[in-house]
Amino acid sequence: MKKRLIAFCYYTLFWLVFFVAARLIFILVHYKSAFDNSFVEILSTFWYGSKLDISTTGYFFLLPVLVSVPFVFFRGNFFRNFIRWYTYVLIVFSAIIVISDANLYSYWGFRMDYTPMLYLKTPGEAMASVSTGLIILFIVSILLLSSLFIWLYKRYIDRRFGDFEKVKFGIPAMFSFILLWGMLIIPIRGGFGVAPINSGAVYFSQTMFLNHAAINAVWNVGTSAVTQKPHKNPYEFGDLAVASPLVDSLTVNRGIPEKILNTDSPNILFIVLESFSGYVIGPLGGDSLVTPNFNRYIKEGVLFSECYASGTRTDKAMPAILNGYPAQPAQSIIKEPKKSQSLPSLVKILIDKGYNSSFWYGGEINFANFNSFVIGSGFKDIITKSNFDPKDYNSKWGVHDHVLFNTLKDSMKIVKEPFLKVVLTLSSHEPFDVPIDPFFPGDDQLTKYKNSVYYADKALGSFLIGQNKLNGGRIPW
Repeated sequence: MKKRLIAFCYYTLFWLVFFVAARLIFILVHYKSAFDNSFVEILSTFWYGSKLDISTTGYFFLLPVLVSVPFVFFRGNFFRNFIRWYTYVLIVFSAIIVISDANLYSYWGFRMDYTPMLYLKTPGEAMASVSTGLIILFIVSILLLSSLFIWLYKRYIDRRFGDFEKVKFGIPAMFSFILLWGMLIIPIRGGFGVAPINSGAVYFSQTMFLNHAAINAVWNVGTSAVTQKPHKNPYEFGDLAVASPLVDSLTVNRGIPEKILNTDSPNILFIVLESFSGYVIGPLGGDSLVTPNFNRYIKEGVLFSECYASGTRTDKAMPAILNGYPAQPAQSIIKEPKKSQSLPSLVKILIDKGYNSSFWYGGEINFANFNSFVIGSGFKDIITKSNFDPKDYNSKWGVHDHVLFNTLKDSMKIVKEPFLKVVLTLSSHEPFDVPIDPFFPGDDQLTKYKNSVYYADKALGSFLIGQNKLNGGRIPW
């Protein structure tokens, strides 16, 4: 058993070395973009990218560990031969992705995913724009990379899987391998967090090239092949003669806009309230008892009573709010960094006008590719769950809203103006777990939802009252 575990450790190291080499190839191919950054920043791509390297290695381990179970009770080279040829196939497959990705990035501006596979339906057309010289260079590069790592495997790893001792048949031995196979879910998911790992988890820099360099292309292709499903557009194009007058009635000749601010560069605090709806807001026809603070501030501000949600989930709402991108029915653009990074951004527009920007969220920023979206939107400072004391992790998603607002309130004392702060709350997200006694009696989901919104509203009210006092009776935005 010990020899087998040692062999698997060497096998893990082999694939991690392969992915380091793959990232190095990508950086060297794009040396002009890479060497615009410091050596430490380039080195950081290997550190942050190791998350996806480990996850990919976990996927590669699934079949060998499963196949090894029946062979532990017999002597012989059955398993050694299997894993040798299994590894050779993976090396060639991975080398094709690595070399293809390094070449395609110059044209596409994002790391390779399943998209090129779609062109294999028409290989003639796909190859028509590629010169013979490039095809030869492409093939030679794949052969060199594959040959090198096949040689390394034969030289240093293959012998580790030979001459295994026979394991006595029994429940302890079976349980050990089943447990080992089950434990692979940890590296594959990227840890024990609520959200499984995604490409946005390795984003760490405002320089997009560095974030892209940290992505494991093999992982990117594999996961997109599994998750990328064809979507049928459920909508039909309307008659342009009917659509044009309708749009014009909403956008043309609506009068002169009324100016309600007394400055051209106001400080902006943008609070996105999780799961708030007209159902719980009195002035919008909802329950007047759920959001007393929100109701009160409506009277002091401007209420857009005909403003409607663009989507059903937060990951669809954020691109609509910050990028003006309408939610799509079947897929969220936030889950496709190659697309979301090219969206127009309100944040970038304000940064160009001298604003200091920050994003505040008390939850897991890697959920649903939020990290890549937030960085791609242009935020300079990003405050998330990891910035808070673990003792405050009193919610399934992260820290509760009153903790987030208290920290935000402290930051306002030293804020540099003009500023844009975007705050996303989370306590009113299911499972509606809040740290106060229920205001509304009942244990059904609807009542839990109302109590969570009541708590979020209370945290919001305390924050705004504190800011009002801090600024001599006026709110500075």
